[in-house]
Amino acid sequence: MLDRSLPPPFVKSTSFQLPPVYKTQLSNRVPVFHLDTIQQELVKIEVVFHAGKWYDPKPEVSHFVVQMLDKGTKSMSAKQIAELFDRYGAHIELSGDFDFASVSLYTLSKHVAKLYPIFHEIITAPAFDETELNLFKDQFMQGLRVKNEKTSYLASKLIRKKIFGSSHPYGQSANEDEVNKVKTSDLSSFFNERMKPSHVFVLGKINSDDLALVKHTLGSIDTHTPPSPSFSLTEKQEDPNYIEKKGSVQSSIRLGKQTLQRHHPDYGGLLILNYYLGGYFGSRLMKNLREEKGLTYGISSSINSLKNGSILLIGTDVNKENRETAISEIMKEIDLLHTSINDDELELAKRHFIGSLQGEIASPFSILGKIKNIELHQLPGTYYQDLINQIDSVTNQDLLQIAEEHFKKDSFLEISVG
Repeated sequence: MLDRSLPPPFVKSTSFQLPPVYKTQLSNRVPVFHLDTIQQELVKIEVVFHAGKWYDPKPEVSHFVVQMLDKGTKSMSAKQIAELFDRYGAHIELSGDFDFASVSLYTLSKHVAKLYPIFHEIITAPAFDETELNLFKDQFMQGLRVKNEKTSYLASKLIRKKIFGSSHPYGQSANEDEVNKVKTSDLSSFFNERMKPSHVFVLGKINSDDLALVKHTLGSIDTHTPPSPSFSLTEKQEDPNYIEKKGSVQSSIRLGKQTLQRHHPDYGGLLILNYYLGGYFGSRLMKNLREEKGLTYGISSSINSLKNGSILLIGTDVNKENRETAISEIMKEIDLLHTSINDDELELAKRHFIGSLQGEIASPFSILGKIKNIELHQLPGTYYQDLINQIDSVTNQDLLQIAEEHFKKDSFLEISVG
C-alpha cells in the first residue's frame, strides 16, 4: 500500500521540448511564426520592431512613440479605439525595452476579422495628436517625480549610468527638461524611420482567411530602415559610490558590471554561478544577508542579457545604518566563489534553475515567449535544451574558473542611495 506520509521520490529531468512552430516569410521578407497549441478560441498577434531605446534620437522618443500608437489614428480617436476594443473584450498591449518594441492584439478568434484592420491602422497610421501627447507627457512626468523619490529607482538608474555612461542607450535616463522637449514631429520622424516590422508572432486558433489577411497587409509594408547606430560600451566610474537622500530610512544598494552575452560558451556556467550566488530564495546572498544577519528582506543577483550587451546586477535594500555592513557581506560572498562552492547547495541551485526554466513553458504564451527570445537574439533552436545540458554538467572546477574571470570584486561598480 502507498505510504502517503512520505514524499514521492525525486525524479531528475533535464528535458526541454518546445512544440513545433510554423514559420513562413512575407513578401517583404519579414518572418512569421505561428504557434497553434492553445485550446481556447483565442488569438494573439504580435508585431515586433527594432525600435527600442537603442535607436532613440533623444531620450524617451521610442517610448513615447510606442505608447502613443493607440492614442488615435488617421480615422479614429483614442476614445473610439478604447471603446471598440472594450466592446469586443479585446486588448492592445504596447511594450518597449532597450532594444525592441512590440504591439500585440489579444482577441477571441471570431473577432479577428473585425479588429485586425484597426490594429493594422494603429501600427501603420498613428495620428500623434498634440493634445494626446501633452496629456501623456504630463502623466509621464508625474510618474517620473514619484519614481525619483524612491531610493530603489535612483540606485538602479545610477548603476546603469556607471556601467555604460550617461550617453549610452543602456545608461541613459530621462529628466523633465528632456521630456518637455519631445514634439510630435520627433514621434512622426522616429515612427517613419524605425517602426517597420521585423518579426510577427501569431498564437492561437486563427482561420486561414484571417491569417492570409494578416500576412498580406503586413507583407506590403516597406521595411527599409537606416543603419543601426553603434555606441562604445565604456564604464564610467567618476560618480560617487554613495548618495545620501534626506528623510530616507533605508539605503538601496546596487553592484553591477558588464558581463557575458548568450552566445559565449561560458554563459551557462555564468548563469548557474550567479544563481547559486543570488538568483533564488536559497542562494548564498539570501542565506547570509537575510537568514543569518537579518539585514534585509530580500537580495538578488541577476543577469540581464540585451542585444548589445549584458549586465550582472546585485541589488538589495537595507536600513541606512546597515549599508556598509551589507556591502561588506556581499563582497565576502563574491570572494568565496573563488575558493569554495558547496556541492549540496550547487546541486540544489541546479535543480531549482532547471525546474524553474521547465516551468516557464507551462502555457502557450510563455512558450511563444521562448520562441520569440530565440528568434530575436538569433539563437539556435536547441538553445534552451543546450543551456540545461551545460548547466547540468558544469563542475565545481569549471565554476571556480568562471568566478576567477568574471566575479572579481574590483570589477564590480557600486552605488547606494539613501
